[in-house]
Amino acid sequence: MKRLIQFSVYLYAFWLLLFLACRIFFVLYQWPLGDRIPQSAELAIAFVAGYKLDLSVATMFSLVQLLLANLFVFSSRSVFKRILPVMTGLFILVYVGMAISDAGLYREWNAKINLQALEHFKNPAEVFRTLSLKLIVLFLLLLALFGVPFWFLFRKKVMPILEADEKTSGKKRLAYGILFFILSGGLGVILIRGSLMGMPMNQSIAYFSQHVFPNDIAVNPLYNLLQDMTIKNNIPGPEVYRFWNNAKARNIIQSDFLQSGKSRSGFLKTTRPNLVVIFLESWSSDNIGVLGGLPDCTPRFDALSREGLLFTRSYSNAYVSDQGIPAVLSAYPSVSRVAITNQPSKVPNLPCISEELKKQNYYTSFLFGGELVYGNLRGYLFEKKFDQIRELADLDGFPTGRLGVHDEYTFPELLRMLRSQPEPFLTGFFTQSTHMPYDFVSTDGWQSTSNDPEKLYTESVHYSDIHLGRFFDSVKKEKFYQNTLFLVISDHSHNSWKQRSPDDPEHHRIATLLLGGALRDEWKGKRWEEIVSQLDWARTFLQEMQLPAQRYPWSRNILDSTKPSSAWYIFYGGIGYIC
Repeated sequence: MKRLIQFSVYLYAFWLLLFLACRIFFVLYQWPLGDRIPQSAELAIAFVAGYKLDLSVATMFSLVQLLLANLFVFSSRSVFKRILPVMTGLFILVYVGMAISDAGLYREWNAKINLQALEHFKNPAEVFRTLSLKLIVLFLLLLALFGVPFWFLFRKKVMPILEADEKTSGKKRLAYGILFFILSGGLGVILIRGSLMGMPMNQSIAYFSQHVFPNDIAVNPLYNLLQDMTIKNNIPGPEVYRFWNNAKARNIIQSDFLQSGKSRSGFLKTTRPNLVVIFLESWSSDNIGVLGGLPDCTPRFDALSREGLLFTRSYSNAYVSDQGIPAVLSAYPSVSRVAITNQPSKVPNLPCISEELKKQNYYTSFLFGGELVYGNLRGYLFEKKFDQIRELADLDGFPTGRLGVHDEYTFPELLRMLRSQPEPFLTGFFTQSTHMPYDFVSTDGWQSTSNDPEKLYTESVHYSDIHLGRFFDSVKKEKFYQNTLFLVISDHSHNSWKQRSPDDPEHHRIATLLLGGALRDEWKGKRWEEIVSQLDWARTFLQEMQLPAQRYPWSRNILDSTKPSSAWYIFYGGIGYIC
């Protein structure tokens, strides 16, 4: 047992050393770095920020090696001893080859190695025709330069640990072997996944910078490739979608996006307001009394609607958070079973209103009581240059539920953030308590009807509503409130007490409310009866602020007098259109 534990420690150290060497090579190969790392300290941070991904990849390799070592130690059969270095050599070649390719690819594409790059090997002849003899020789030399020393290092420093003499009976060796197998396997699953109970990690766990290059240094190339393969394999093909050529598709949808540019009276008192977007997790209109939903479930939202502009026919474009949040901030249309934020190679090219406002000297921030690693939202926010991103790991000292800090505590924290930020600012806030398992502690004891099939969800909306109201009671007293516009909007809808089918348009009707001191007085207490989509807010805000909006072709200005009263939405396995 002692031999195997010591062997495990050395094995992890071996892989982490190899990853470090390859990371150094990656940086040197991109030299000169130019302005891709504006803050020199970020280069040092990049070498350690991705340690969780490195541990995950090291575990993938090590579990196979530990199994062979276990069989060798406790059976004394030399066949396992002979296989182990061969297997390790193969792993070294795979990883080093991938790391070298990653460095070369990044220099050409400015993107980490991904499935798209590997797909070129469907036609190997074409690949080798594009590579010069010089590049092929360089690749082989680098492979040998990294691979051979590390293979000898394993043979000379790691393998000998298994040779240590340990006088233990056969029965004890067998018992220790089974125990080690169970413990190493269980711990290995946790390290690969990133946690036992929380969200499984993804590339964004390594992100720490607003700049792409430092984050890409931190991301382990093999982990990035495996994650990308998982994502691409889950993207549905022709069996789900029927594809048309671009000209035909454009002809079908263009009438929905033709606008005159003639605007009705604007929403804003100023062209440079503070903007706060409050994403209400899973709020369905079926729970909102003022929208014809369940009476008494959302009394505070109902009251706030009489102070602001209520959108009575607002529809989510998405059905999960990692689709809904970029639908609002980036006006990026969702596709069934696919989330753009889960494709890190595409996120840098995605527009976001934060980028437009940063050019106007806005301070940007985002707060969430849970883990933004879900759906790579953390990576998305870093890529979109948010100055301050706070999530569960940054909220010390707060009581937590299974998914994080509940709305009761994060709404006051949002107020503290807003007080301390320089103006003007763009702030996103994502509520958490209306997501299962609904382990909040009721504030006032309100209960839904006993026959409500979504009783816990319904009561969670009421709980969140109370703290939404308390937040606005407090924020109205702040000086910055007079220059602030709040968009309170659901990230997506949810199955409700009405048990609607997911393809029913009303299943996707959501809460949407504008209020705040920056909202023009003539809109306060009014209702907007035309159909609007989550996608429409990016262009609406930017044109109201007299900023360019050409990067948002899927967004429409709500105030345009010729904008069609329509929206389209997706659900798992389908799409719908409302007009």
